[in-house]
Amino acid sequence: MNNPFVYIGPEEMTPEQTKQLFVELYSEFPRITRSGNVFITGARGTGKSMMIRYAMPDVQILVNEGRAFSELDCIAFHVKVKRTQINYTDLGILDDIYAPYYINEHMLTLYVLMFAFKSLSELRIKGFREKSYEKFFNNTYLKYLRLANCNDDIEPSYESANAFFDKLFTHIEKMYAQLIFFVANIKKSQEVSHEPYNLPLLSFLRFIVPVFSELSNLPGFPKGKDVHIYFDDADYLSETQTEILNSWIVCRTQPRISLKITSQHKKYKTFLTPTGVLIEAPHDYYHINVSDIYTTKTSDYAKKAKKILAKRLELMGVCNIDEFFPSYEKQEKGIEAERLKLRENYPQEGIGNRIDDDVRRYAVANYIKSLAGKSKNKMTFRYAGLDTLIHLSSGVIRYLLESACDMYDETVKQFEEAEPVMFIPTNIQDEVMNTKARNFLFNDIYKLDISSSQRQIEAFEQPETKTQRLQNLLRAMGQTFSEILLSERSERKVFSIALSNQIDSDVRETLDLGVELGYLHESRIGNKEGTGQTQLYILNRCLAPVFTLDPTGFAGYLFMTNDDLKTAIKNGKRLRKISKHDEDEYDQLSFDDMEG
Repeated sequence: MNNPFVYIGPEEMTPEQTKQLFVELYSEFPRITRSGNVFITGARGTGKSMMIRYAMPDVQILVNEGRAFSELDCIAFHVKVKRTQINYTDLGILDDIYAPYYINEHMLTLYVLMFAFKSLSELRIKGFREKSYEKFFNNTYLKYLRLANCNDDIEPSYESANAFFDKLFTHIEKMYAQLIFFVANIKKSQEVSHEPYNLPLLSFLRFIVPVFSELSNLPGFPKGKDVHIYFDDADYLSETQTEILNSWIVCRTQPRISLKITSQHKKYKTFLTPTGVLIEAPHDYYHINVSDIYTTKTSDYAKKAKKILAKRLELMGVCNIDEFFPSYEKQEKGIEAERLKLRENYPQEGIGNRIDDDVRRYAVANYIKSLAGKSKNKMTFRYAGLDTLIHLSSGVIRYLLESACDMYDETVKQFEEAEPVMFIPTNIQDEVMNTKARNFLFNDIYKLDISSSQRQIEAFEQPETKTQRLQNLLRAMGQTFSEILLSERSERKVFSIALSNQIDSDVRETLDLGVELGYLHESRIGNKEGTGQTQLYILNRCLAPVFTLDPTGFAGYLFMTNDDLKTAIKNGKRLRKISKHDEDEYDQLSFDDMEG
């Protein structure tokens, strides 16, 4: 039996697989697929690429059974930046010799055209009429090629729409190859005379806009509908190319031609155009941070995550998703005993406004505290059960799928005779989540820091690199939150820190790196004085097993000064001293309010 949780990149999915496995994670999905420029940011693995794949016409034709391509609501193209060589390293040598913006825009335009024409060459387009395509080719396509200084002899095929666009793709691919050959032969030395640039120069306004605007007039195309160009993983563009893409946004060609851009949070290189103009929301684009959507109280991520897992289990005939990822019975009984105790004692010892508030806040915390008190080993807390696994994923659906995949493989390995797997034992669930958490904190953090030769689990006494400083901060956060969980404070579920004053550049760099790499999520809350807002940084809950934290909900945060954070980054031991009467946290982002 094949592992149903194996992660398949959306780019590799067939239309049938995409239709079968897609679940609309975000309520903003309709806004994203409507006409208009949109920026979609979020951590890796939050479903941005899957959302784009689902919006493509080959999938939409299947989703809307009985509808032809001509009946769809738009013409959509998927430009996969990460999987290309568009950020060609040697393009940097153009800066001092040629006009880098013109040549980079030419390359960016060629990439859009290649993805668009390749897509159309593989799409079933009905109602082909030779005369209409011949008119499009001569009056539009060839016209703007000639204006761009392209005098190639092109012989289009009029056998079918697929053959027509396949010929266009082949020609654009040839133009791209010529450009790469030109760049590869440029020598950096200023002592050598350089060959003049005499290749074509295609651009957004002088080629993409007029050519794509005419597509909807072709037979078999959605008549009069808009064109949506999705740039996936745009943070992989060079800074020059990013500025060019921003200049396309400033053109405001929407709704006729809309740009949909995805990027990892804080990794999009610039919001300036080549002329220094700043693109801004909401004037130039609408911004959606899918990580923000996930952390709001109204999010239904948990419900949809269950649906994603259930769709995959249905392929192997398993219907009950909760039974496939069971909770640890002994632990559940212990937590239930704490719930009953809290309910019984609420009239005399209750802290919250409602009984349910106390049960939600303290049942798991009290159980973990009891483990630490009896055996001095709270590590015996077991991370298992569907709800727990979803909470640990912190809104990153890929993390949840990869975890489930590892659990399935390990179960098959340990119980070969039990295949097909009908449930995942709780000890395997716990082992996988612990291993992934430790790998994330102690191994993955160094993949982007080749300058760091020292790797260790303990805190760094003298952190030298930015990743060592980040690891110290994460350790300090986890250890402090664990200390609070076992304390007598009224609010013990703390997973976040808020800034109480201005922070210096070193602290800012560490926090920004944590957000960029997915260890922290950045949001905003009201400041202490009630006069405005301040930044909030939430620890990724997948790290809960490292520090034995309760991942199933968090309602508190600690206000931190710049000096507190500098000390924590330096020693990696604790954020600051926490006293029993230190009650400065308030109700905030709550996973408990999500539908199960």
